[in-house]
Amino acid sequence: MKYFIILIILFSACTAREIEVENTSVSYSLDTVRTNSKDEILDLWGFLSFSDLDFEKKSIFGYNTFNHSLDQIDLEKFEFIKRLAFEKNGPNGTGETFYGFNVLKGDRFFINSYEKSSIFDKNGLLIQKVDWRNSIDSNGEKYGDNPLRQILVDSEDLLVFGLSYDYENIEVNLDVLSVGKNKVDRLNLNSKKSYGDLSIRSAQSGNIVDPSVELINQNNKIIISYEFSNEIVYYDYKVKALRFVDYNPTLTPKRVTPPNISVGPMEQIIKEIKLFKEQVSYYRPVWDSESKQYFRLSTITIFSEESKENSKATYGETQEIKVFLTVFDSEFNLLSELEIEELSDFDNDYFIKDGKLWLFINLDDEMGFVRISLNNVI
Repeated sequence: MKYFIILIILFSACTAREIEVENTSVSYSLDTVRTNSKDEILDLWGFLSFSDLDFEKKSIFGYNTFNHSLDQIDLEKFEFIKRLAFEKNGPNGTGETFYGFNVLKGDRFFINSYEKSSIFDKNGLLIQKVDWRNSIDSNGEKYGDNPLRQILVDSEDLLVFGLSYDYENIEVNLDVLSVGKNKVDRLNLNSKKSYGDLSIRSAQSGNIVDPSVELINQNNKIIISYEFSNEIVYYDYKVKALRFVDYNPTLTPKRVTPPNISVGPMEQIIKEIKLFKEQVSYYRPVWDSESKQYFRLSTITIFSEESKENSKATYGETQEIKVFLTVFDSEFNLLSELEIEELSDFDNDYFIKDGKLWLFINLDDEMGFVRISLNNVI
């Protein structure tokens, strides 16, 4: 039997709303906080798409597409701290648009765009370029590409990990660039079941409409996860080992049913992806160093049967989103699953801080967070 306790607490910098829920196996609590933008225009889409915590996990940086900067938010005081400006072009240029970034030690940032990848300081000055294109692959040939999704591991020999998409064979692999050796090694992700079989080629353009693939660095591991499959692949760069995780969820399917078509018109592709979302969507696992556990969210989307006039929703109006939380131990053994019934929406980004799972939310066009704490995980 569940019970609910609702508390309303007002602070000068934020508003917190707390809910405690308990059942026979797992108890959890939720609270909601609102950040103080200090009259700055924050890019909520940028934070949802490209953000990273500092090393002390006291603040978070997010990309601001309005002015090509990184905005820093204090996660202790829930307020805007400062804006770090970057140039698009010139000797300190990052490229036209961020495709991703990660925070490094010593107030440095690794930024990758469509054209280039580089390390910058907090003043936007270029420190070091990362040259994928002129590196040498395992066949002794020039690599000649620049992966769109990249993560830099700030080790003795700088390692940059990137997702390499082969749209002809419809597969994705993990490439590892050793900056010091100027060499790229490829790790085969065996992605047919979780990526290739769930991709559809447009009959009009020939382009591939594919599931999103997440790439993160957690617990000294590069972790790859897929949008419509629960498969997790991780590379432990300390021991140089690639591992594949298989588990059996009980609240959601392991993956969606493959589409009825491999090539088709966009109208049919949209119908197929809508069917995917009605079955399950998976998101990346994140590591909690306090509990020594991984947390992962997944959703099931329920669409309204009626469409609003002039609606811009690609897959139709959303009636409800069911949100599920899966907890793993340090070896990715499944510990617990539960539905977070108090969450009716989810914007696809979250992180761990202070033993809690933080979810970005939009509070009347202001940035906020829902924080989830778990106890008695078995």
